Amino acid sequence: MSDDETYEIPLQDQRGFGAGIKRNRVKFVPSSAPLSTPSSSNGQTVSNLYLQMVLPGDHEPPSSLPAGSPNVTGGTPLISAKENQVCEICRLPLSEEGMPAPAEATETIELIRKQRPHEASLAHQVCLTHSHPPSHLDRNRKGLAYLSAYGWDPDARRGLGAEGQGIHFPIKAKPKDDKMGIGVVLPKEAERRKKAKVQKLDAKKVRKIYEQDKKQAERLREMFYRNDDVERYLGGG
Repeated sequence: MSDDETYEIPLQDQRGFGAGIKRNRVKFVPSSAPLSTPSSSNGQTVSNLYLQMVLPGDHEPPSSLPAGSPNVTGGTPLISAKENQVCEICRLPLSEEGMPAPAEATETIELIRKQRPHEASLAHQVCLTHSHPPSHLDRNRKGLAYLSAYGWDPDARRGLGAEGQGIHFPIKAKPKDDKMGIGVVLPKEAERRKKAKVQKLDAKKVRKIYEQDKKQAERLREMFYRNDDVERYLGGG
């Protein structure tokens, strides 16, 4: 097929990027009926609502309410009037005792509780016994088979020994590429490449070093080549 016969979709008929991708439907919260009387809320009411949502069970109602706050006896509903049940895992109450709250606050808290049960709360999840991944040790190793034959379980997260008091993981082997002895600490590369600073000597220092080397050579010659019989014959003592 030639280039003239190539079919191309017109620009106005081309579909946009991402067309045809399925998207999940967004579930919006239905709006409540508007109140006939405007609700008056202050900072204390907002703080109580926040503490009820974040720390259910730990927040206690204040003993005295400030002026302008909704009254309990004035028709304000209670959050819950059920018996206080305690969770056996996290030891937190499943339902709070009755606390005064405005009508819109009650609806909001009840909606949050329906969407997120107590088992999904952070305090409950922290207290659960979580499972650990299996051990990374190779199951084909002879050492592991030997230890497993004597009752050691690599997935139990316990150390070696009768009471599991040993190390939990084997010592990681490191390759030894040099021929130095065990425990020898090699100097750093920068120290090995560092050259000794050349010291300039004058004639006096050179003569002094020469005399010291000469005395040391005579002392070594006397130690190695001295003969006691010859010294005794020559009368040197």
